[in-house]
Amino acid sequence: MARGTEKPRRPRGRPRRYAPGRRPVLTFRIQEAMHNELMKAAAENQRSISEEIESRLASWAAWLKTKADIDEMRAKAAAWVDAARVQAIRAAGLTILREIEGRPTRVVVDLETLLAEADGIARGLRSGFFEGPTPVIEPPRPRTAEEDQRLMEELKAIEGRLEEAQERTRAADAAAASDKSGNEAA
Repeated sequence: MARGTEKPRRPRGRPRRYAPGRRPVLTFRIQEAMHNELMKAAAENQRSISEEIESRLASWAAWLKTKADIDEMRAKAAAWVDAARVQAIRAAGLTILREIEGRPTRVVVDLETLLAEADGIARGLRSGFFEGPTPVIEPPRPRTAEEDQRLMEELKAIEGRLEEAQERTRAADAAAASDKSGNEAA
């Protein structure tokens, strides 16, 4: 045969399974039980131990990415729930303002009332099913003299707190008005 007509020789050894080029080699130690498990899994999946390790590492990386996506979705859901809660509180405030007669410029509402109203609005936006047992409504009964006296004392205490809140509001309004007039004069 002439020199130029020879077939190219095939390289020695097993043919390459992957694209030409050098793949990184990792060397590490593992426990005997893990090695046995890898050998068994590699045989079942018709892979080499290296291919089994690479497959498991790829699955682990995919799981980490999936977990990150789940965490991101959780954060978005929490933000959505928080936004819905804020909307319910705003609606509760507007509902309370609408129920007040006249044209108030300032309304003092305790936080418990506002949150209770918001909870009622939020529950109204949900399905019509109750969480827990249906409440039992007791028939009205006449109050005793002790109950009347206790309720009157509670009312007087509430009136006192309201008067204190009104005084604080008037003082704050007067201070704001004097600051405003002082700033305009300057």
